[in-house]
Amino acid sequence: MLALRTRSAVHRAWWVAGVTFVALVASAGFRSTPGVLIVPLQDEFGWSTATVSLAVSINLLLFGRTAPFAAALMERFGIRRVIACA
Repeated sequence: MLALRTRSAVHRAWWVAGVTFVALVASAGFRSTPGVLIVPLQDEFGWSTATVSLAVSINLLLFGRTAPFAAALMERFGIRRVIACA
């Protein structure tokens, strides 16, 4: 007799999609924290709004500039190796 295989109610692809969604929401929240923390950063370190905004802009610019190279590295060496080195 064939053994019946129990199947979970949710397909594995939905778990991957859910984890990806949570990771994207978490990273977007993390990247938007400087906007919330501008006033505390100004009070704590005496920085101006322009200084905090410049730092965030440089961060986003470098993030955008390095993304294609990261994608090329992932294509060549694989995602696991690149993430492990990162």
